[in-house]
Amino acid sequence: MSSIGRLIRKNHAAVFWCTRHYPKAKREAVYTLYALFKHFDDLTSSLLPAKEKAEILAAWQEEVVNIYEKKVPVTDIGRRIYKNCLRFKLPRECLEDIVKGVAMDCPETMFRPSLKEFERYCCYISEIPSYLILKVIAEFDEQTIKALAKSIGQAVEITQILRNMKEDALGGHIYIPEEYLIQAGVEDNLTAKEILVHKHLYGARAKLAEIARQAYVEAYRLLEENHNKNSKPIVYMLNLYHTYFEMMDKRGWEVISPKPELKFKDRCKLIYRALFHINAA
Repeated sequence: MSSIGRLIRKNHAAVFWCTRHYPKAKREAVYTLYALFKHFDDLTSSLLPAKEKAEILAAWQEEVVNIYEKKVPVTDIGRRIYKNCLRFKLPRECLEDIVKGVAMDCPETMFRPSLKEFERYCCYISEIPSYLILKVIAEFDEQTIKALAKSIGQAVEITQILRNMKEDALGGHIYIPEEYLIQAGVEDNLTAKEILVHKHLYGARAKLAEIARQAYVEAYRLLEENHNKNSKPIVYMLNLYHTYFEMMDKRGWEVISPKPELKFKDRCKLIYRALFHINAA
């Protein structure tokens, strides 16, 4: 097993087991992309000084150039992208946009973005990564890949925002769009911690949840129409976040803490459903 395979087995065990039937080239490409996404997640949540985070993102802008202009990549992940991913014709602008998305929340934290900014952030940070994974594994036509990446990206990212609301707010992050907060009655001069305990926050959370709900419906519809054995890790991920979403929806959007978690046996059930079925519902 390659070192990156061991990394994915440790940090994304479900992805590892749902991709064991892939040819080696596809496995290595998927593992490399997940390692890249984890790297950016870790950077955003790290305690590094803002200046150092900005320098790392600037270096990544240069690294994308190195990868696509056939220069020598500086980072281990960059070298793996060059070796494992380019054969699948992943567009350069997708990696550039992912870096832009990370920069929207790092080193400066995102705080009450406009709806337009929020939609762009979701596109860069979740829809495009979904698109890249689907380009490697799913063997769908381009139109289906784009539609599925959009619906999955929206559903998963919004679920994460709603699920991690408390810890994000304590870190100064408020991802809910300004328009939704104002419509719900959350004043515009509040700190992140004040927003977290605001009596009308549930209204903005519920409005955001409706977008995710529609996105899940569309994602499952597309998967049912186009499902094949290579889309199993996508099915698992969608089922996982849909389960979290339903747990929050059932208890009510006024409840923020504790965030929903699944026991190991429940995750195993979701892996089974991904291997043999489409929908966790």
